[in-house]
Amino acid sequence: MPAPLPDDETVHHQSQRQKRRGRVIGGGNPMELNLTSMIDVVFQLLIYFIVTSSFAIGEGVITVKLPTGPGTPQQSQKPPEQPLKIVVNSAGAIGTGYRVYIEGLAGRPANFKELAETLIQLQYDPSRGLNGAYKPDNPVIIRPETSVRWQHVVNAFNAAVKARYSNVSFAQAKSAEE
Repeated sequence: MPAPLPDDETVHHQSQRQKRRGRVIGGGNPMELNLTSMIDVVFQLLIYFIVTSSFAIGEGVITVKLPTGPGTPQQSQKPPEQPLKIVVNSAGAIGTGYRVYIEGLAGRPANFKELAETLIQLQYDPSRGLNGAYKPDNPVIIRPETSVRWQHVVNAFNAAVKARYSNVSFAQAKSAEE
């Protein structure tokens, strides 16, 4: 029987399975990546993004004629004599309120529904029984104040479109001092 080797010359042997799994550190379990918690976090993020996302229907395309700048109007296109001018001002300290009126008219609509009704009354369309002064292709110019919310400007545009005006455009925004 051969003599045993001293302790400092002892050779550690690993099985084939341990060699394939990876290096054993300190004689304990091999290092492994815990995928359970990572998959759990991924699913929680997935649920979070599904719950917080909003699937809103797009507003579509709004066809308007935006101003090109502070320059002079083109001479080839002469605007009609009397365009309808809708002015949208902000009201209140926060800017969430609004005032809307049509230049040259004495009464002020209280909201955008009344604005649409006023624009319909001002329209001339014998086929619909309307005897106003403005034809449906008459220009309607919406001039917002710089501090007014964009939603109020879009509501004024929607009121003009609801009244069946086809030539709606925007003027450059004016400041409250103007």
